[in-house]
Amino acid sequence: MPFSLKRGDSIYRKTPIGAHLSIGKGLKATADEAVARGLETIQIFLRNPRGSGARNLTAEETDYFIRTLKENRIGPVTVHIPYVCNPAAAKSEVYEYALQVVSEDLTRCKLIEADFLVLHPGSYTTADPAAGIENVSRLLNLVLKKHQGHTRILLETMAGQGTEIGRSFEELNQILNRVDYSDKIGICYDTCHTYAAGYDCTTAEGLEDIIRQMQDSFGKDKIYLIHANDSMKELGGRKDRHSHIGHGFIGQEGFKALLSHPFFAQFPFILETPLEGADEDIKILKQIRAEQS
Repeated sequence: MPFSLKRGDSIYRKTPIGAHLSIGKGLKATADEAVARGLETIQIFLRNPRGSGARNLTAEETDYFIRTLKENRIGPVTVHIPYVCNPAAAKSEVYEYALQVVSEDLTRCKLIEADFLVLHPGSYTTADPAAGIENVSRLLNLVLKKHQGHTRILLETMAGQGTEIGRSFEELNQILNRVDYSDKIGICYDTCHTYAAGYDCTTAEGLEDIIRQMQDSFGKDKIYLIHANDSMKELGGRKDRHSHIGHGFIGQEGFKALLSHPFFAQFPFILETPLEGADEDIKILKQIRAEQS
């Protein structure tokens, strides 16, 4: 059975801490790496993140992956949609490709019993924000109408580069309000992206303001996952540039604020920092978590 998605369930550790790992050497190697690195939750791509390639997954490797993670209580399991996928696209061929990829990856999530599928809302490019929001919503309705598995799609909060959709909670709320399957969708809160979009998570006061704005838009009960990344760019800089924990503008004090807050501390924290140096990031977050106990 997959990990429960109910908050407060005893199957979750308090604030599971994990990282995004490659499956370049196969799912068996990924599962072993997750154990070796001491991960408590995990995120992966199930295809080439910058292309269309997606190799077949054998029953032997998916069974090993599922079994190894369960035996080591690593979960929830998250899959990230590839970066080339643009659900808000104005061009029909780009949009149809996004629809294909999201549909296929949702099916592949079932093979590994993934709990979450994280999706960037995309960019409206030559259209306008309203058209982009409508495109994302339509795609989600088409995909979720056929979805019978337990995997929940999570829209990721974005930094607001260029014509990105999802730079504000209100934009995300506009998408969710147009989706007919509210029980199959939620939000992934990215610390770097939201900081770059102007949401200050570095103080207790800032976090309370963020929660208020969540509640006034899509509702704080829609948050299921935290992408824990420091930000190379300043508050409101509108640039998606991840940094190792303590090496950016959020800093260790910002993550102390997040991990000591009862709302944010109930969710899994997944690092998306470069794997070279990620072990130190994991160590820092676990140490901060321990200090809050």
